[in-house]
Amino acid sequence: MKLGTIVKYSFITSLIISVIAAYMKIKHMQTADTYLTISIFTTLIFIATAIYEVRTSNKIDNFEKTMWTIAFIFLSGITGIIYFFIGRKRIAEIQ
Repeated sequence: MKLGTIVKYSFITSLIISVIAAYMKIKHMQTADTYLTISIFTTLIFIATAIYEVRTSNKIDNFEKTMWTIAFIFLSGITGIIYFFIGRKRIAEIQ
């Protein structure tokens, strides 16, 4: 499986599971903790693969690579949305 596919599906999966887990937690459902744990793991997979995709890109300079990496580590939610919808086309050579 290609790296770009893993980035795409891990982002979508983590986003969907996070929303479901938040809803379940608000409703005080017993399985909410399990969904939150799955959400954390899928988010970590997304962060790791997205950082690797950014770091191996030839289209951006080292400063921008460092800024994306720091943003993924500290602001993974909003950075993931921005990267997925705006930055990835430019950085990862996606048509």
